[in-house]
Amino acid sequence: MLNIEYSPQALEDLQNLKVHLITNWGEDIANKIIRKITSDIRRLELYPLSGVELGKIIDVTTDYRYLFSEKNYVFYRLEFNKVLILRILSEKQDYLKKLFE
Repeated sequence: MLNIEYSPQALEDLQNLKVHLITNWGEDIANKIIRKITSDIRRLELYPLSGVELGKIIDVTTDYRYLFSEKNYVFYRLEFNKVLILRILSEKQDYLKKLFE
């Protein structure tokens, strides 16, 4: 089983998402969505290859993978003994630009 580690930017993305959800939908909905996303991320501990290889859908060579959860893309990379969560970006954002800027 691999460990999950969040980059500082991923933690900031998660916090910004929570604030946005609370503002627009209320705390109960925000907590439900954040719990679902973090639950999906924790599943990567056991199934780290369950996400899609990003390089297969874009014309950029990368070792990034992603999973889609609650209208958000969770981008991650497999490292020696961990899954590094790089970014958590909304489907409404220009997520590829934000990921590679």
